[in-house]
Amino acid sequence: MFELSFGKMMIIAVVALIVLGPEKLPKVARTLGHLLGRARSYANQVKQDIDREMQMDELKKLQQAAQDAAKSFESTVNEAGRSVEQEASSASKVFNEMESDYHAKLATAETGVTNTIAAPTHAVLNEVEALEKSIAEQALEAQAAIEAKPLISAEQMSATLNPAPVADAGKKAA
Repeated sequence: MFELSFGKMMIIAVVALIVLGPEKLPKVARTLGHLLGRARSYANQVKQDIDREMQMDELKKLQQAAQDAAKSFESTVNEAGRSVEQEASSASKVFNEMESDYHAKLATAETGVTNTIAAPTHAVLNEVEALEKSIAEQALEAQAAIEAKPLISAEQMSATLNPAPVADAGKKAA
C-alpha cells in the first residue's frame, strides 16, 4: 500500500523545511502530532466499542445457555417429581390393600380363626422399604446430575462482567 522508509521521510522533511521555513515548521509539526494523537485516540475508542459489543453478544449467548439449562433442570426435576408421586401412590395403594387385609384377618382372628397375619405384614414392609429406597436413589441421581455440570463458573462470570481496563494510548500521546 503506502510505505514510508527512512529515506522517503528525510526527503519529506527537507521539502517541508524548504516550503514552510524554519519558523513555521515546529508549529506545523506540533499540530500534525496533535492531529495524529486524536486519530489514534478515536481508533482506540472504536476498537473498545467493538470489544464491548462482542462481550455483550457473548453475555447474551451465556444468558441463553443458562436459561436453556434452567429449563432442562426444571423439566428433569418435574419428571423426577412425577415419578416419585407415581411410586408413592402405588406404594400407598399396596399399603392400603395390605392394611385392609390385615384388618380383615384381625377380625377373623378375633372370631377364633388362627392368626396368619405376620407373614403378609412382613412382605408389605419389605415392599414399602424397597419403594422408599428406589425413590431415594432416584432423588440422589437427579441431585448428582445437577451438581455434576455447573452452568458457568464464577471466574467466567466475573471475567465477562468486569473486563480488564485497556490503557488509552491516545491520551498519553497528546
